[in-house]
Amino acid sequence: MTMFDFSSLRALPEPAAHELSKQHDAELQHLLPLLGPVFGLVVLLFGAWDYWIDASHAWLTVPLRALCVLIGSLAYMPNRLNWSVAQRCVYVYLTHVTPIIVSQFLLKDGFLYGLPGITASVFTVALLTLSLRTFLLILSLPTLLLVVLSALATPLLGFINIVMLYLFTVGMAGIALLVVRSFRQKAYLFERELLHMSHHDSLTGAYNRGYLTELAEREIALARRHGRALAVAMLDIDHFKHVNDNHGHAIGDLVIQQLAHTCADTLRVIDHFGRIGGEEFVCVLPETEQDEALQCAERLRLCLAALQVPTPQGPLQFTVSIGVAVLQPHHANWSALLKDADAALYRAKNSGRNRVVLAGRDDTIVAIPAATAPH
Repeated sequence: MTMFDFSSLRALPEPAAHELSKQHDAELQHLLPLLGPVFGLVVLLFGAWDYWIDASHAWLTVPLRALCVLIGSLAYMPNRLNWSVAQRCVYVYLTHVTPIIVSQFLLKDGFLYGLPGITASVFTVALLTLSLRTFLLILSLPTLLLVVLSALATPLLGFINIVMLYLFTVGMAGIALLVVRSFRQKAYLFERELLHMSHHDSLTGAYNRGYLTELAEREIALARRHGRALAVAMLDIDHFKHVNDNHGHAIGDLVIQQLAHTCADTLRVIDHFGRIGGEEFVCVLPETEQDEALQCAERLRLCLAALQVPTPQGPLQFTVSIGVAVLQPHHANWSALLKDADAALYRAKNSGRNRVVLAGRDDTIVAIPAATAPH
């Protein structure tokens, strides 16, 4: 039995990792104006600690702290430098942690009393990034500064103690980063799964009716705003009840799945394909004129008629009837356009099935008859 699952510590695939990083940066964008000043205030308040342990040198360390915090405060809010939020966070960290380290070097026994503050600041880096590599890169310069100055200010045994404690802290902060990243990844993947389930049909993977309606309404608005063509094709499997009655619902589900996969592979990237009922599907075709829509529908019909679905009784073929409607000024909304496509589909069924029918504005129809494929 495996006690620990290390798979959650692995990085996500590049596209997903990039999207998660964007979400993380967006959160930092909102938090930095609050956390930045708090960090700066803590650095300044430790000036009182400087007076407590070495008043003779505090006159130097306190202005140093104030100056560095003032310089770093330029990045609390977006500015003309046009830095990303990650760059601003790194800048704030470097300008705020540098005076902490330098102050301990200037104060008598500063590293002995100030090491907890230095190590505590390491954990703030775990908030800035979800990448272990970036975490170590951010710490590289402060770590180098700490090693050099502590080597100059403390005896060998004290230096070794400082380095060991600091590296232990870095290790613990790195582990905390990985744990936080694991939780963030799980939450992100769960959110994506919920989003996918809310937009897609569980059986076929095609868009569900609600999300297809949302996309169609957006495409209609864009088509009218920019004077572009738009068409919709509604298709229905012919004699689907016979498929279920003769082969069972499992084969019926397989037929529906094969139809959805074939349509998704045949349509363009900009097209939208969804399931609106049991065996009824709709294709939304942006920037598509009447002739192009008919050609697309006929191509779908032929591809589907050529499919062979395996069954215990042998290969099963099926056909579809398709109704096509093109967006016209008299279409008040998506429901009106879909109603015309549905009426064209109804006529295709009544005129022999396995064909494409175009609905016209004056209720005339154009039919593309086809030879009946075997069932």
